[in-house]
Amino acid sequence: MMSTSAQLLETIARFTGEDVTAFRQSLDTSKPKAQEVAQHLKSQNVLATGISVAAEIEYNSLSGHHQDRHVIIRRVLKSNNEFFVDAFCQEIKAPRLIKLSSILKITDKTGKVYENAFDFFENVLGIKLQKSTETIPSSAPQYQLSSSMEKGEMKTAIDRTRNELTALLFVAAMDGHKDRVEYDKMAQYVHKRCPDLSFNDADLIQYLTLINPDTQSFYLSLEKILGMDGWVVKMFLEALMTMIMSDGEVHEKEKLFLAELFRILEEEGFKIEF
Repeated sequence: MMSTSAQLLETIARFTGEDVTAFRQSLDTSKPKAQEVAQHLKSQNVLATGISVAAEIEYNSLSGHHQDRHVIIRRVLKSNNEFFVDAFCQEIKAPRLIKLSSILKITDKTGKVYENAFDFFENVLGIKLQKSTETIPSSAPQYQLSSSMEKGEMKTAIDRTRNELTALLFVAAMDGHKDRVEYDKMAQYVHKRCPDLSFNDADLIQYLTLINPDTQSFYLSLEKILGMDGWVVKMFLEALMTMIMSDGEVHEKEKLFLAELFRILEEEGFKIEF
């Protein structure tokens, strides 16, 4: 009897080139035109990629104007002892670079409000900000850390697997929803990937609920993943296949995605064997 993996690959093989091409074109047209941000990033020290957190950010622009934007937070970078957020504004469909110290308030997609941007990025998103001349205002309310966050192991686990989690969440949402089974599988993946760390699954799932990956975030994360050690890439691909098969059905969009993903991997020189 043919294995599940072989059946899946046989199904993908039946797809025509036109179908895959159409899917690829739809992905390309959805990528935001971020030339200015891309040019700026060339000279920056990127601290974290693949964040993909949807939030409302109130901040003072460099020109001194108060701004209130709904954004997808993509990256955090540092330049000349200043931290910047590389975000995509959902109202004007354009990239925005926001100075971290100019942020007045962040509201995540659950409605929770954070008035300390440094605290939010450090202790909620698990981004390890390097020492700088900027200081966190002492009057700002501090986020209450869980036990695993306080020990730093949850932050380390998120920092180590951020791009993989963003990519897996993108795949998990392809069938139109994300459920607890998929979150649990991602937690299992992080434990397997980080056997030296101890953390609570509930803390990780709380982080996962904030992530809202789009196509651009997926491709940025995949680019990072393909640059990792081979054993990490293999572990990620196995987790990805498990995620797709978790509901016992491969949906049409998932088939197209896998065909496109395998094409990308083959172009990168990876030999796909399941």
